[in-house]
Amino acid sequence: MEHDRGKPYSVLTRNEISVKMKKQINEISDIFFISKSDATVLLMYLRWDSLRVSERLGENKEKLLMDSGLESVVIDPNPDSSSEISLETDVYEFADDDDLISTPFCSHKFDTTYWREYLEKNFYYVEKIQTAISCPDQDCRSAVGPDTIEKLTVRDQEMYERYILRSYIEGNKVLMIKQCPARDCNYVIEFHQENDDDDEYSLNVVCLCGHIFCWRCRLESHRPVTCNKASDWLSSASRKLSDESFSLCSTKTKTVTCPHCLCSLESDTKMPQFLTCVCRLRFCSRCLRSEEAHKIEAVDSGFCVKTEVGILCEDRWNVCQNLLEQAKSDLEAFEESNIKNPSDLLREQDIMIIREGLMLIVQCRRVLKWCCVYDYFYTEYENSKEYLRYLQGNAIAALQSYSNTLQEQKDIVLTAATYEECSFFRHTIPTATSNIGNYFYDFIKTLQDGLVDVRVKSYNGGAGPLWYCDRCTYANTWHDKECEMCYYDSASLVGELSDLSLNKVS
Repeated sequence: MEHDRGKPYSVLTRNEISVKMKKQINEISDIFFISKSDATVLLMYLRWDSLRVSERLGENKEKLLMDSGLESVVIDPNPDSSSEISLETDVYEFADDDDLISTPFCSHKFDTTYWREYLEKNFYYVEKIQTAISCPDQDCRSAVGPDTIEKLTVRDQEMYERYILRSYIEGNKVLMIKQCPARDCNYVIEFHQENDDDDEYSLNVVCLCGHIFCWRCRLESHRPVTCNKASDWLSSASRKLSDESFSLCSTKTKTVTCPHCLCSLESDTKMPQFLTCVCRLRFCSRCLRSEEAHKIEAVDSGFCVKTEVGILCEDRWNVCQNLLEQAKSDLEAFEESNIKNPSDLLREQDIMIIREGLMLIVQCRRVLKWCCVYDYFYTEYENSKEYLRYLQGNAIAALQSYSNTLQEQKDIVLTAATYEECSFFRHTIPTATSNIGNYFYDFIKTLQDGLVDVRVKSYNGGAGPLWYCDRCTYANTWHDKECEMCYYDSASLVGELSDLSLNKVS
């Protein structure tokens, strides 16, 4: 597979990952003159760190082989009958030793059915990957490698190969590899450079299956919200469904959710107006504002206005989710239409232009959906909140304008009778796609920076929400963080969209 140019990762199939794994096994086997089965056991034992395996083999080969269970063990002629096997099943009565299988390093023999149950229960169907598979006898540390598994059935061998590949992906200490979290997707993502998993905003990964997810938390792409807040929001949504189910059974207890940490505060009696949460936030139980903000609001309006902040955000979230699903449906419909009824006038480049535009709309819709969560957690002053809503409104309007333009031009080229009718489309849409991509990149960055970059003097006398540059007095919109007239070079107004995950390259 070709390397994803311009991206720090590659999307690989499981077969390609398997080839890389087998190459690593063969290298250790050839260099140190050990069997491929033993090399597999050693690499798995040391979490696929070839350098560490090489160092341990060079320093003290015998000790490493003994630690990993690759040395023959002496069987006690009078074993303790109470510790014969680790599998909690009935004791097997073996009639013929020829049908029994043991590891090359011990003489504990079991039939194929017992081996299958042991491996499935302790390894194959266990969520956590183990660094070693040992003999079923619980007092024996002899390693179970491919040379033992090959004596079992074909089904057992296939399950073992899947387990080893899973170990290579999930337990790899050297390579940064993750399975795409989309359902029924078998693609694997490999990073080629260090990625800071401690960063609040991790890189978005675009899988070949079309799914876009956050590398750090493996949730769907959730910019401009941090991983922790995305997790909190989804957890609170699940918790709310659970609370709603519980409320059907118990209606006497009153519950209020803290707007800061989302903890639930309950009261069997009349709910007091002000509550103090364990996170030390004191807030009004009616309007869910902090005590200070509540008092300011009460002074301005004369009374406490009960606001359903969470419900409003959830309603907007649901609306944005529906628009996102519609955008996905439009993309799928175009793909199906292009396959069933290909146009004679459209070139592959034209189809790619439309596809990228529709994919970008999907991603922008996802950003707007998560902006609802950003708004929910945003606790700055009211004027800053108004600016946030202003930016959201601008982003929605810009995306809708682009969506309309793309739809109009798409309808024109799909019904065009001559190549000349497609010429305007080939110039307009790529430029518009680049512009909207950069617009949303700047929009996301503004929110991730916390709206702190706008430090210019605003004037109330101007028409509309404008600010005037102190240097050239040019009137800029609130979305512009630097003067459009004297700061930006004209050539930089149209930047390149680096990829469809809204990761802009400077």
